[in-house]
Amino acid sequence: MTKKQQEFYRIITNQMFDFNEDFHKDFTIERIEQISDDKLKYLLEDITVDKDNIVKKKGFVTYAKFVYYADKMIENVLQQAMLPNHSKVEELYIKRELLLHTIETQTKNITEKNQLIKDLEDKKVMFKDNGKNILDEIDYFIIEQFGFYNFFDQNKNYMIKEKIDEFYKQYTKNKILETKSNPTLQLSHENR
Repeated sequence: MTKKQQEFYRIITNQMFDFNEDFHKDFTIERIEQISDDKLKYLLEDITVDKDNIVKKKGFVTYAKFVYYADKMIENVLQQAMLPNHSKVEELYIKRELLLHTIETQTKNITEKNQLIKDLEDKKVMFKDNGKNILDEIDYFIIEQFGFYNFFDQNKNYMIKEKIDEFYKQYTKNKILETKSNPTLQLSHENR
């Protein structure tokens, strides 16, 4: 945690009348670490003002109130980070359909199909478009979360877009946390 995050932790835990260090400390720190220093003042303002009326009595800070506003801010940060690739869910869904069709037409039996999927997973086989692999780092992460065989199972179509979106959020969250914990990566990322 940065110094500002540590100070915020001290302030917020002192204000919470129901804070229990044994049960709440790790979850509180985890949430604070996901929020950048410049946004902490806005989080404190949201908690203090309580415009969503989480607590009936004004001025009371509870653990639930902190969690509500921290999670809301974290979700907003994730949504903002996902905006540059907002079509990622639809894009991967289309790639899946294309790959399913290709796998179906290129293989004669289940053994060949499974081997092709295994080779895709091991990156021995790549489907290319304009000389470039159509699956990027994000796609591989999402497919790994599904499991390659599950992702390329034609019979598993129920809520596939929702799952892709969920795993894409997880990828974005991981990258944000990775960037915050690695300042060298953060500098090189900002210069792009």
